[in-house]
Amino acid sequence: MSYNNISAITDPLEAIKALFDELTAVKGELSSSKSDIARLNRNTTRLNVTVKRVTQERDAFKKKAEALEAELQKLGDKYVEKDSSNSNTPPTKQSIKKQIIQRTKSLRQPSGKKNGGQKGHEGHSISKTQTPDGTEDHKAEVCPHCGCAIPDDAEQTCVKSIQIIDITGPLSLPCVTEHKVYSTVCPHCHKTVIGDSPTGNCKKIMYGSKLQTLVVYLSVVQSIPYNRIVEIVKDIFMVSTFSEGSVKNILKKNKEKATPIYDSILDYIEKQKAAGMDETGTYINNKLCWFWCLQCPKFCYVFADESRGIQALENHDVVNRLAGLILYTDRHGTYFKLQVAGHQVCLVHLLRNLQYLNDLNPEQSWSSGIQELLRDAIHKSKTMPLEQIDKEYYKKKLHEALDADLSDYERKGAKDFQVLQNGLINCEDYVFTFLEHEEVPHHNNSSEASIRVLKVKAKVSGGFRTQDGADEYACFHSIAETAKRNGISKFTALYQLISDMVPKSNFIEDLISRES
Repeated sequence: MSYNNISAITDPLEAIKALFDELTAVKGELSSSKSDIARLNRNTTRLNVTVKRVTQERDAFKKKAEALEAELQKLGDKYVEKDSSNSNTPPTKQSIKKQIIQRTKSLRQPSGKKNGGQKGHEGHSISKTQTPDGTEDHKAEVCPHCGCAIPDDAEQTCVKSIQIIDITGPLSLPCVTEHKVYSTVCPHCHKTVIGDSPTGNCKKIMYGSKLQTLVVYLSVVQSIPYNRIVEIVKDIFMVSTFSEGSVKNILKKNKEKATPIYDSILDYIEKQKAAGMDETGTYINNKLCWFWCLQCPKFCYVFADESRGIQALENHDVVNRLAGLILYTDRHGTYFKLQVAGHQVCLVHLLRNLQYLNDLNPEQSWSSGIQELLRDAIHKSKTMPLEQIDKEYYKKKLHEALDADLSDYERKGAKDFQVLQNGLINCEDYVFTFLEHEEVPHHNNSSEASIRVLKVKAKVSGGFRTQDGADEYACFHSIAETAKRNGISKFTALYQLISDMVPKSNFIEDLISRES
């Protein structure tokens, strides 16, 4: 019986018992409430401790952030990237640009002195040997003034003696040949006559043609840096006097000799019907510049310039050479601003661009349909005479594809399909030029291959320190690549160029007429 119904109880004992039961129940409820309150108090205490700890951590992070912000302001708001010079990051994990910057950065403090040898520094030069391996006399034979022959018994005096050091083979001592130049007085016109010198303007000692050719070949064809060339020459060919300065002098001297030959390559390319062009970036004196390539099956011309636009072509007198050429290139905008006979865009590039759209949206057939159209045209050009191919069919099919609405294929917020469609519309007239001219390929692979070695050079050497170094590389690479395209060894062509005191004006013509 509950406490509310106690008034209905007539027996006092029963009433007292009901009150006792009710009090016992209330006591149990109070005890349970105390337990809940104690548990809540404990939870509150734990939460207060957690809040205090989080507050302390927040304050610590705030102080750390303020310290970092102050440090950043000291650095001029410049983000400091970790690299191999200030952390354990390996050099291979850095970008090429970062590697180049780091190469020119030293932990040494500036001394305030000028670059180069200091006052009192003992200079070094090659000394002549007292025991050359051989001697050659170069006496005066014909008077250049009157054209009369110099008698064999005419008295002649040695006026110049030059020693030439040349390699003889691996692990063999170099050969030193002394060349003596004589002079005499012409018995007819009584003027001084000097014998022909095979050493040019050299006054003391020079390196021979074989060694010079090896240096140019290693530097240009094999992309080996100066210090490793020196190591090869010293360790393998035992030329102990060789240095990095020797490498630079050899490249500079022979570049001056090769420049007329290098420039003449443009004359030969200008006479062709079609040529490919491409460009690739590299660093010259820590500045991003561009190597350009103009090439055809028999000739290759490479040059370096700061510009990636028409200005580069104007600087090297290339613009005026292109009027009669059909250019096969990628879709770089500069090429389509040139006044040329025609264009052919690289279909290999387009096929890759279209494949990206296939991977992006496999359910659509727009990009795969254009791929099939291009591949079919390429197959027909390889298996059928061009005059039997229906060019208008391919042009019509491509035009229909470029008129399609691609908005349903796009990702949210992206325009990948639209971008490529617009690009194809801009060069629609240049997609199937290869079906009309046998000399025009459907790709630009040969141009890319001609300058791909620049990436090897950048990986090995990090770029070029000076514009002169880049120009030397472009000159020799153009001549060596032209030789290769005509079945001539690159080393053989370079040796022929370097061994001639003055290269023949028809050097390239002789090169392409030789049998491999």
